[in-house]
Amino acid sequence: MMKKILELKDIKKKFQNKDVHKGISFSLFKGETVGLLGYSGAGKSVLLRSIIGLEEIDSGQILYNDQKIDHLDENELNKIRQRISYSFQSGALFDSMNVFENIAFPLFEHTILSEHEIDLKVSQVLNLIGLKDAKELMPSDLSGGMQKRVGLARAMILDPEIILYDEPTAGLDPVNIEIILNIMQNFKKRGFSGIFVTHDIPAAKKVCDRLLILKDGKIHFDGSPNDFDKSQDEYIRTFSMSC
Repeated sequence: MMKKILELKDIKKKFQNKDVHKGISFSLFKGETVGLLGYSGAGKSVLLRSIIGLEEIDSGQILYNDQKIDHLDENELNKIRQRISYSFQSGALFDSMNVFENIAFPLFEHTILSEHEIDLKVSQVLNLIGLKDAKELMPSDLSGGMQKRVGLARAMILDPEIILYDEPTAGLDPVNIEIILNIMQNFKKRGFSGIFVTHDIPAAKKVCDRLLILKDGKIHFDGSPNDFDKSQDEYIRTFSMSC
């Protein structure tokens, strides 16, 4: 039986007078990548930010390895963020740091590795994302696709158990989309679990074991890509054609 590593129970979130999440429940299992889809404004990215405490839920529970992690203090959240990593849509690189420094930052902050060990680890990750000669480049020297790849490298440098992918393929050309998806698949082979927020259904079907569709603040669909393709649900059929 697959191990459940993350569980969301009846999550509710409101911004002013708008109910964004009206009772969202689902689980993530070890080694699994789940696609989280829905129209713009459905609250996909809000859900990711809620998991690591960047947004505070109004009610419900978020459990990581059976530990309740919603409403933790900042010190406790920082420990969780080492195990549940967030890959921001823009890459969110530090403009004043070069590629090596951006990727190495979590290692300097959260480990006691030597400079030599950190250099070796960063080099290995740069090889993994196909940017082995980019160490000294600044973010301003990188294309949008390269920045996202560096962001992915930083997200996995501490070997987290879960990576939250916030639209990593958004705004990219087909070649760079394919590169990002290949990196995600390599991460999956290395044992990372993931939640992939995207509008790109073909991309989600390529890398995800399950697809979750958000509708009206709840999970409307939870099934495999094959279940999604075969669904006779009118909303799913319309959603599939409109994305």
